[in-house]
Amino acid sequence: MLAAIFSDMRVKMKGLAFFRSIFYLPNLITISSVALLFGILLDWQHGSLNMVLMSLGIISEPINWLNNPTTAQLSVSLILTWMWFGHSFIVVMAGVSGISRDYYEAALVDGANRWQTFTKITLPLLKPILLYIMITSLIGGLQLFDLPMLLTDGVGSPDGALNTMVLYLYNQAFKYNNYGYASAVAYGLFIITVIFSIFVFKGMYGNQNKKEKQV
Repeated sequence: MLAAIFSDMRVKMKGLAFFRSIFYLPNLITISSVALLFGILLDWQHGSLNMVLMSLGIISEPINWLNNPTTAQLSVSLILTWMWFGHSFIVVMAGVSGISRDYYEAALVDGANRWQTFTKITLPLLKPILLYIMITSLIGGLQLFDLPMLLTDGVGSPDGALNTMVLYLYNQAFKYNNYGYASAVAYGLFIITVIFSIFVFKGMYGNQNKKEKQV
């Protein structure tokens, strides 16, 4: 929706290149630097986040963000969203820019509002781009390893809340020397990734193919 707003012919956005750079900047930072940065920000005793929240009176005592399963998972999710938002935005923005302006001009002449233009023109023509983002995000999520590894003790603490499949595979292979079992986990991860990718593809294009056959 943000990409659609930025490319709307009726909204003259200024400084678009600046916003693109700001959104994409976190994606250029190495994951080790991100883990170090947020490790300092989320530190229980001296972290900047706790200091700010306590000074504003939102919390009365420091929160150990990375020692509670719920807050640890939420923290990792927000960090990854912050890192990859710009990448997805740039890709979708490129897809929106590739849509012919003739469609929007015709819709404008016919009296279509912004929501109708977005749902009837932009979204359907962005299906290949959205499919690419969904599948790559799915694969990236299933293969998540570095951030939980660097933010925790390497075993997915607390209580295994951050013990992703690849982190589990890594520990089995290189910490416990269970190479055969780790190989089986790797094959299982590959099969799960393929199955979920097929489900995503069918979910986006299955109904369209049925309609085309009926026509």
